[in-house]
Amino acid sequence: MIGQCAVSALAMLALAGAAQAQARAYPWQPAPSYPLQAVDQFAPTPAGDVLPKDPAARTALARSIAMDAVIYGLPAVYQYRELFQQALDPKSPRYTGFNRFAHDRDLAGPDYRAFKSPNSDTLYSNAWLDLTAGPVLIETPDVPLKYYTLNFLDMFSNASNIGTRTFGSKAGRYLIAPAGWAGDVPVGARLFRVATPHAWILMRVFAQKPSELAEARAVQDAVKITPLTRPNAAEGYPPPEIDTAGGFLKVLDHVLRTDGHPDQEDALVYRFRTIGLGGREPFDLAHLDPETRAGVAAGFDDAMKIIVASRAQLGMPTGTGWSRVEKARYGFNYLSRATINYVGLGANVDAENLSFNTFVDGAGAPLDGAKADYAFTLKPPPPVNAFWSVTLYDARTLALYPNAQNRYLINDRTPGLKVEPDGAVRLHIQHAKPRSATNWLPAPDGPFYLVVRSYLPKPEMISGGWRPEPVAATPHPAPR
Repeated sequence: MIGQCAVSALAMLALAGAAQAQARAYPWQPAPSYPLQAVDQFAPTPAGDVLPKDPAARTALARSIAMDAVIYGLPAVYQYRELFQQALDPKSPRYTGFNRFAHDRDLAGPDYRAFKSPNSDTLYSNAWLDLTAGPVLIETPDVPLKYYTLNFLDMFSNASNIGTRTFGSKAGRYLIAPAGWAGDVPVGARLFRVATPHAWILMRVFAQKPSELAEARAVQDAVKITPLTRPNAAEGYPPPEIDTAGGFLKVLDHVLRTDGHPDQEDALVYRFRTIGLGGREPFDLAHLDPETRAGVAAGFDDAMKIIVASRAQLGMPTGTGWSRVEKARYGFNYLSRATINYVGLGANVDAENLSFNTFVDGAGAPLDGAKADYAFTLKPPPPVNAFWSVTLYDARTLALYPNAQNRYLINDRTPGLKVEPDGAVRLHIQHAKPRSATNWLPAPDGPFYLVVRSYLPKPEMISGGWRPEPVAATPHPAPR
């Protein structure tokens, strides 16, 4: 039995936690949650849950649990693949080790391989932090450009930022520590906590003109990461063979063991133990009986089909064919989180980059350069404090579309951009080159999708006062 003083203390913690959750707009619940540790004589069983003896029932249960686990864990598994290639595999062309940046010196193009659906507005830099032995110190310079951010992503793809919006563009020193760390902060440094002991920094520095590219490269070189303790040996990391059920779940099991999970997810993650995830021994598909293995394989396939089928539903519909994507603040919306990270890793929060996407025209027909030419009017363009862009991606590859113009987006700094007298910008989106190519965004001879990005959106945009116009289609004549 828990002592009365302990119960009182836990109750006070629960009330304080509830108040804090309310202040942070915790997702709505029909009744307040409560800590089970505060309940007298609460004693959960150390035994595992029932595993049905009936083979068909066992397969069905494993299928259901595996489906949930894959939808829950996709961001962690996909990010781990990037971590492994950059921080752990010396044979990888992208290898740097932990706590070191890999800088892209040019804007992303169709051959960009680090992740899907990149922007081509900013230079990217990537670093994977290992905070298992303690914090690291990050130093940033004065940044003379319109926009930059160090976008931190925990192992479940939740984002936070150090940059123009959050701390300004002056030089700074930041101690980066995981949620559970306790210690002294160096003089002159600001403590900045991330959720998990492994974290990804995706640095973005705005650049378009040659002079801006030179400045952006200088900013990249000036950002420093300094570990304050000797990192732990990089041992025990499984290879990211994630395209099968066994490989995927082996990686997810590793992430759950090394990086943990939010305490609000205890019950969900505990359920995964029925198929061998997060138990006393590391996951091994071979240790499961044939019926459970069959269910796990089917559940993996189910989850991936659901995620792929949900791509066109990213975000909240605006009524114009576009969806406003709520990125990097997922809460417990695991399918949304999985779908966004399947389409492209490294999403940032709305306050940094509010984005809209569409796979369809204003009539709801899929965008397809083989079937129609399109017009899209920004009337007015997005209200921003930094810049906006419209980027086109091939729907089959989720990559920027290669074209003879080497034009993958149009933004407010596109050379020669034609702006109407009322401030509107009319874009021509089609496969064949139009008579006037000034505002032409080349499209593939097949399906594609569009993304509007708005960096440092103004309050009226965040509040929903701006949305994209429908994409207008002019169908190609039917062949005779």
